Amino acid sequence: MTIAQLTMVDRAFLAIDSAEVAAHVAVLALFSPPPDAPPDFLRQLMIELRASDSFAPPFNFLLGRSGPVSLAPAWQVLPDDRIDLDYHLRHSALPAPGGERELGALISRLHARPLDPTKPLWECHLVEGLENGRFALYFKVHHSMMDGVKGARRLTAILSSDRADRTVRPPWSEMRPERRLPPARAAPGPLAAVRTGLGAVRALASVTAELIGEALTPTPQEVGVPFAMPPARLLNGRVGRHRRFSTQSYEFERIRAVATAARVTVNDVFLAICAGGLRRYLDELGELPAHGLLSGAPVSVRMAGDDRSNAIAFLTIKLGTDIADPLERITFINRSSTAAKEQLARLPHAASDNFGLLTQGPYVGQLLLGLAGRVRPPYHLVISNVPGPGDPRYLRGARLDELYPVSVVLHGQALNITAMSTASRFNIGFIGDRDRLPHLQRLALFTGEALTELETALGVG
Repeated sequence: MTIAQLTMVDRAFLAIDSAEVAAHVAVLALFSPPPDAPPDFLRQLMIELRASDSFAPPFNFLLGRSGPVSLAPAWQVLPDDRIDLDYHLRHSALPAPGGERELGALISRLHARPLDPTKPLWECHLVEGLENGRFALYFKVHHSMMDGVKGARRLTAILSSDRADRTVRPPWSEMRPERRLPPARAAPGPLAAVRTGLGAVRALASVTAELIGEALTPTPQEVGVPFAMPPARLLNGRVGRHRRFSTQSYEFERIRAVATAARVTVNDVFLAICAGGLRRYLDELGELPAHGLLSGAPVSVRMAGDDRSNAIAFLTIKLGTDIADPLERITFINRSSTAAKEQLARLPHAASDNFGLLTQGPYVGQLLLGLAGRVRPPYHLVISNVPGPGDPRYLRGARLDELYPVSVVLHGQALNITAMSTASRFNIGFIGDRDRLPHLQRLALFTGEALTELETALGVG
């Protein structure tokens, strides 16, 4: 049987799985059927999805070992006839009226359920019964198999930019290349490889010393440092196995207009509206920390032609939730995010590739030792922005309306907020521990109010 090796990051995601923590990620895509859709449109779509019984990596990977006496995990590559598509592909229907609340309840249950390690680690759910004839596709996969950027690329590849295209390309099938990759470079010689490695070590050592220095004497004020802040009670304790999921979607032009008026980036606006929502949500619960919140922000270090399952680093950005004025807060966030990005930009690629392990290694150790949620966290929550398709996309003629990431909740990290854009929408998925975070929909609503507050303050919208 063919064997595929796992990277250190892949292994870390597998190692942190437990009864309470299921380390999978997902995407929720909402579609409007074509105007000429027949009554059995979804039935025909399901038939065409089921007809595709050829599986591309990593959807034909089964977790195993690299040898009969080896304890190291590895992917066993299964032949197509060993994969039970009827197990992985499910068809669900919402109870009437099929609104946001009913869909959120279903996704909360589906995302709380762990993947079966005796089968390839993915599931696909076609969900019908949404208002106005819309339907949804919920696709989840273990984080050891792909990160958010790779998942977004996969989703983009299964959709067509041509509304008249009725071809169905399931996520698990072989994809046609979207663009021509640059020719592969020759592998560096031994001396060049050594020089590159030494340069990466020196750069990482320099950044480590810088982080330690900033933790001891944190100046300037806006610089975020992992593990430098005490925990927030609701966000950083131990989690249970149940989840709450909520969403918000805005016209992308609203986000862009605020960014232009405030002279910041679109991602700064995203962080600012999350900060505004968190400030009100935690304050109403009597749990707003006086010191402000620190966000862990995953960024892709994936280069052209890089097909690894995970290629991410983490930045630490202060959210200014202790700042009442929304304009002062967004300016502060811009300074903090700029400082974090400049720190990563100073690293050569060979070093930036390992920056995630440098900053996340101690937290992974907490998770493996059962200390996460009991000791100081690296940051209070994860806020991530994953780019989606920039042009209108269709599935068998059905228009992609909204696209929501559904990320992972961990001990010590009870809340994750991730955004994904489409051609005209900016979509945010909120996933949290059900027992620690009551009324998560309020946080989503408060985030929308924070956007309106910024528009008013800046005179836009």
